[in-house]
Amino acid sequence: MAGSVRRHPALENEFYRHWMSGPLPFRQVEVFAREFYARTIDTTVMIALSVLHTDDLAARAARVKHLYTEYGNGDPDKAHLLLLERMLTGLLGRLRGGGYSVQELRAGGGRPETRAFGDARRALFTDADPRVVQGALLAQDALAHSTTIRMYEGMRNYKHLYDEEEFHASCEYFYVHICEAAKSDREELVAAAADVCRDEVDLAQVRRGFDGVLDLTAAYWAAVHRAMRTLT
Repeated sequence: MAGSVRRHPALENEFYRHWMSGPLPFRQVEVFAREFYARTIDTTVMIALSVLHTDDLAARAARVKHLYTEYGNGDPDKAHLLLLERMLTGLLGRLRGGGYSVQELRAGGGRPETRAFGDARRALFTDADPRVVQGALLAQDALAHSTTIRMYEGMRNYKHLYDEEEFHASCEYFYVHICEAAKSDREELVAAAADVCRDEVDLAQVRRGFDGVLDLTAAYWAAVHRAMRTLT
């Protein structure tokens, strides 16, 4: 199941092809940045909710470990959301030829489709059935590494806007996920999902959470791509 995400529209889609195709106009990048930020801001909340919605001690420990990573391993300045804010505002400021504030990035709180994605994802991560929550976690983690690589490849289209050191400092959000967060929990989450699968009924519930996150993610990226293309 975890390996199947590479063939799913959550990863193989028009948004990523567009994002990696070359430098895009400021307005299109702004749409992407606002919607990606509005989606990502709830990531730590989803992990925290998954901690509350399991009675399994080992699963809780693994999820708390993941949450700790998201918060910069105890260093607030390295919290992943702050790294993302710096990267996106820096990119948008350079594209516009001036500063770009966090307040502008947060403006509007995301499109209706992004808010609907967040609500539906939250429902999966707070499902009364811990097997569903485990499947949702597995999908989120299985997507993370490939998502980050695609995002980074698109970001490289704007390298000319930075000097060498500035660019790599700005991309710390990607490097953290590629080298640490996106790889570190995969085996643990696969094992945790397998542990709750004693029969086909269990597997079906895990798959409900897993497929739910994948399908929601595919719909989210399709909506972002449509919004970007209306500005061409």
